[in-house]
Amino acid sequence: MKNIKSRSTNDLKKLLATAVLAGVLAVPGAGMAASSLPLSDISQNANKDAILKLNYAGVLKGYTDGTFKPDKEVTRAEFAKIAVLAMGYTDEQANLLKGTTVFKDLPASHWATGYINLAVSQGIIKGYPDGTFKPNNNVKIAEALTVYVQGLKISVNPPSSGEWYYPYLLAADKAGIYEAKETPTIAAKRDIVAKYTDRFMETPVYANGAYYDKNGNANGTVKKLPVVKGTVASYDKSAKKVKLVGQSSDIAIADNAQVYGNIVTGAQIEYIAKNGKIAFLTVSTADSNIVEGVVKTSLNFTTAVGDEKKFKAIVNGKEVVLEVENGVSVSRSQIGQKFVAVLDEDGKVASITFSKNTTAGIVEKVSSVSGSSAKKEIKVGGTTYTLASSATVKEKSHPQAKEASSSFSSIEKGDLVELTLDVDGKVTAVTITKLSTTGTIRVDANDNTITLDGVEYDVLEDTELYVDEDEVTELDDLKNGQMAILTFDENGSLTKVEQGVGVADGKLIDDTTAYQVGSPATIKVEGKTYAILPTAKLTVDGESVSPSSIRADQFNDYRIITWKYNVGTRDIVELTMEKQSVTGYVTKKSGDKITVNGKVYQLASGVTIDSDAATNDKEYTLTLNNAGKVKAVSGAAKKVSGVVDSVEVRKEDGKLVSAVVEVGGKKYDVRDEDAIAEVEQFEYATLTLDREGEVTAASVQGKKALQGVKFVGIETRVNGDRYVFYGDVSTSLKMTKDAEIKDEDGSDLDADDLKKTDKVDLWTDANGQVYVIVVVND
Repeated sequence: MKNIKSRSTNDLKKLLATAVLAGVLAVPGAGMAASSLPLSDISQNANKDAILKLNYAGVLKGYTDGTFKPDKEVTRAEFAKIAVLAMGYTDEQANLLKGTTVFKDLPASHWATGYINLAVSQGIIKGYPDGTFKPNNNVKIAEALTVYVQGLKISVNPPSSGEWYYPYLLAADKAGIYEAKETPTIAAKRDIVAKYTDRFMETPVYANGAYYDKNGNANGTVKKLPVVKGTVASYDKSAKKVKLVGQSSDIAIADNAQVYGNIVTGAQIEYIAKNGKIAFLTVSTADSNIVEGVVKTSLNFTTAVGDEKKFKAIVNGKEVVLEVENGVSVSRSQIGQKFVAVLDEDGKVASITFSKNTTAGIVEKVSSVSGSSAKKEIKVGGTTYTLASSATVKEKSHPQAKEASSSFSSIEKGDLVELTLDVDGKVTAVTITKLSTTGTIRVDANDNTITLDGVEYDVLEDTELYVDEDEVTELDDLKNGQMAILTFDENGSLTKVEQGVGVADGKLIDDTTAYQVGSPATIKVEGKTYAILPTAKLTVDGESVSPSSIRADQFNDYRIITWKYNVGTRDIVELTMEKQSVTGYVTKKSGDKITVNGKVYQLASGVTIDSDAATNDKEYTLTLNNAGKVKAVSGAAKKVSGVVDSVEVRKEDGKLVSAVVEVGGKKYDVRDEDAIAEVEQFEYATLTLDREGEVTAASVQGKKALQGVKFVGIETRVNGDRYVFYGDVSTSLKMTKDAEIKDEDGSDLDADDLKKTDKVDLWTDANGQVYVIVVVND
């Protein structure tokens, strides 16, 4: 059965592993990630919240360059559009009324005719007595407020004296739209229009459209912009739910919600809900009024008069004194805890929320120092934390496992940890959650689950399943009651399951222990110890080696080419490795640094090399340790061996022009003809080369054992040995494994080219084995 469970069906289970994060407050830098402002020029504007709401509602949006231009004045045509949309009409409805208007200065082609005609039809906008509309004139404060008063269906009597707009301003003030801050006769700017429009849309009206007096009964009323306002009573960051003071239940925040500001307990917020979830939210409380820190003392930290309402805290690494309002308490039990406080206008703490002083994340580094400066450190989230001497350590072997006592040595890079800190930032407690674990599993292919230690984990649609290193798609391919490696993500979801035999390569060996009877040899790789089973197939530097012959430290600093191990154990069943070595000529030597093959290597302490290494003709082999330093050096002249294909010495007027010897199909220049004076074709020669690749010396072996004998055939035995028969079927000589067949001119031949009619010369080495068969042409 395929693992087809959807991750979305397991949200609650996924949260179990993140329980270590519960209680972390939504503070600046730690709360729910706030959306970046969609408009670049409103962050310091007093009407920012209104602008954000109207931008979200599509009533008064910003410009294509990402600005809002809050100080730009609004034309009468622009305001007609804003007012119509604020009343709840749509662009599509306005477009139906595009065309001819009653105003003589407004052509049918003007972009705003639909909005203006719709506003006129609703009785909220009128033109001037001369029959004009003046669409490009700036709308005045009084005109805008008049439109919104008429939009609320508020009955206004003409003034007996004074300006015409006085009754409208009074009505707007009563409705809570206008507070007499702006001069009514000046042009309205975009941010002021946003403020009025926001208040207009939030003013409740009866379902029939009649204005609702804010001092009356609100039952049966609605708002054009259904904004909910209040003080945060609680905020669950993990579940993304918020509850306001006075609300009986919390409300979830949608995943795609627009959230502006930091949600904290005690802060003032406004939100708009859609489909039962918050879709838009702004925090009215300014960030400057939100303080995050760690409690250092309780209230009344001295006996001085006036300190009864003060406590000390660490904020941004500095000690500060905060004063609280009546009813706000900070007790001794809260010393060392994190807090988030909301300040009032006088800078006093109006509300405060406490949580465990913890931080959580993936371990990036673990280190310890012994001696007089002893300390233990853990790096999480880019910050290094020091453990207090009395720090406790607990461990969960997998996300849903029970906690058990543990030690600092159990903490590894890649673990999920929760660190509890004291007031000085030192770690007093560590809880480790292993995200990779090994154990015997039970597989339920019908319910798509895997059980480990009695705990059930869902196999999700993106969980990777491997058997013998091959990915499988069927949960049935895993076996019940067998060991497996389980890997989890930070949320506790199962991401990978491995069973069978595993494969790895490219790793370095740190340490080797010897084989003992009843106890296999071991190697240490990346801090973990693996056993080389006595039955393992072991290949070292290309040669087969018995696991029972391994000596202590024998393979230290070797590089693993490939290995296989039983998944869920550290038992190696196959291992191929080689020394880390570099071979070449030294081209530069400076102190303890040498250059080989264009790369600089440093000699480890105590390692030396010839003083003339950069100029002599030795080819050096450098053995490296895991730090990349040279731990051993050996040097010797470079030698090549093989069958001599040809020898050529050219002279003119008795002087040497060139000397060349061809061995194994490659030609080598000879520095001195005397070096190859004894070398003949078809002999087996070993050439000594200088750093330019020229021959400085040669030694030969092999002899022509038989000449011009009849070739009968070549026979290969069961064990792979080959024999060449000559003369008749009763006489033969064993051939070397790399024996060659050549024509007498030196060219190579295949065994299939030999015929029983051929006559051959047989050349043998010191062991009497044929290393070359030469076909003799009659």
